Amino acid sequence: MSHPWSVWLEPCESDRIQLQKLIRDFCARFNSPVFDPHLTLFGRVAKDPVATFPFFENFVKDFGPISLNVLGIKTGEPPWKSLYLQIGKNNELGQVQKEFDYYLNDYRHYEFDPHLSLAYGDLSINESELDHISFPETITFSSVAFVATPDEITNWKMINQFGLGGVSP
Repeated sequence: MSHPWSVWLEPCESDRIQLQKLIRDFCARFNSPVFDPHLTLFGRVAKDPVATFPFFENFVKDFGPISLNVLGIKTGEPPWKSLYLQIGKNNELGQVQKEFDYYLNDYRHYEFDPHLSLAYGDLSINESELDHISFPETITFSSVAFVATPDEITNWKMINQFGLGGVSP
């Protein structure tokens, strides 16, 4: 595979709809490309992902949907953490991410910081505006996705997806 790929946790359908609306609104406001809501478990691996599918498909069968607390809305280092929801860690998330990290860290080091981006790019955001943004208190994630993630967001593309607990995504 010529482009890097990433492993995402994807929200359940009801949370996905709510988060996609937030993302669309912010991307329109900041004139940035729209993308699917996700929490990156491991990012930007430049190795063919197909060989990892059997291991991860089997691994995620042991986990049901994972509900995580949203700690707040934040801004950070552009372009990848410009505007995002900071997500709290719990034991389930820790186990899942640890396994992905263990399996993939030979390809690259990845610093895990659970968050769900709302917009990418070099954004100009007044910190006081963040107080007026409503967001969910919890997000439930129901699937793991392997996504081609070249630098150009509009070229991101789903490679494969596995439902947590063996359920169809």
